[in-house]
Amino acid sequence: MEQCTLDQPGTRPFHLKADLAPSFARDNASGRTGEVEIWWASSTQWKREVRSPEFHQVEIMNDGKSWQKSEGDYFPEWLRETALELVKPVPALDRVLEQIPTGEVKRLMGQVSIDWTTVSGTAEVKNISRSYIALNESTGQLLYAGGFGWGAEFKDYSNFHGRKVARTLNVGSPQVTAKITKLEGLKTTSAGFFDATAAGSDTQPPQTVSVDEITLRKNLLPTEPIVWPPLKDGPLNGNVTTTIVVDREGKIREMSPVISENGGVNETGEQAVKAMHF
Repeated sequence: MEQCTLDQPGTRPFHLKADLAPSFARDNASGRTGEVEIWWASSTQWKREVRSPEFHQVEIMNDGKSWQKSEGDYFPEWLRETALELVKPVPALDRVLEQIPTGEVKRLMGQVSIDWTTVSGTAEVKNISRSYIALNESTGQLLYAGGFGWGAEFKDYSNFHGRKVARTLNVGSPQVTAKITKLEGLKTTSAGFFDATAAGSDTQPPQTVSVDEITLRKNLLPTEPIVWPPLKDGPLNGNVTTTIVVDREGKIREMSPVISENGGVNETGEQAVKAMHF
């Protein structure tokens, strides 16, 4: 993980730029296009600009002082995750290392994959959260990984100042491909480039917070009972699980694919979750 993580002590200053676009032509109308550009001097001094058709943000961090300016009322989760994964492939590294010993290990065709689950539901609605990581058995390089609020597939590794950096990432669903078009040493910047005290910053900057299911359910407004379709085969009991992103007004703005024990209820479960309001 240290070999493919850029924003850590010991990394030489860098300038990174990546272009984002849907991985498949069928998703061209999804609006998931954009770019990410990062100027990183150290773990305490950096600037990042992210852009998509519906959102644009410039963020600066300088020795504990933060400056942020956004255009758009909602930071798309797919864009946030992609920008994060470009520099920190496993952002929840400490938690992942704690969980890996409990995971199921599989080896196949030179690949080592580890899958594990953690309890995420309530006493009334038992649920689990799934996480996974896969490595090249011979090189140790990360192939793909994911969990709550993070994850990607990593390809086209190359050397950069002692690091092994994936130049192509696939993130989310509908899947977005991020291609790094520029990764170079950071050149001399102009005076005030990392100024985190300039006027014009957001008074209420958008931020994304990971909330556990128990806490979120306490804020769920009453909804109509779910009418499940009749099932002819497969398990008749189980969970319909997904991850959602809720905006400041309590509306669901993004939703990951539904996972369940019986695919016959997926469509109904998806519609039921989309109708929720918090």
